[in-house]
Amino acid sequence: MMESLKSNLVQACDNERIILHCPKNTQILLDNIFYGRLVPSNQLCPSLTTKQQFALDEDISCDVVEAHA
Repeated sequence: MMESLKSNLVQACDNERIILHCPKNTQILLDNIFYGRLVPSNQLCPSLTTKQQFALDEDISCDVVEAHA
């Protein structure tokens, strides 16, 4: 059975759907799930004015202590 194991990376953005399938009598294990973003708003959205950019001090870590088992 070990030779049938696969490791896949799948990503989606908000409002996108991922559909997972596996062969009969097998199961899917979600090993590392991340919800959040890796860049600040000014890199994600249309550019802000210079004044607004300096006012932003965003935490983009999305680190949730309860999520770590």
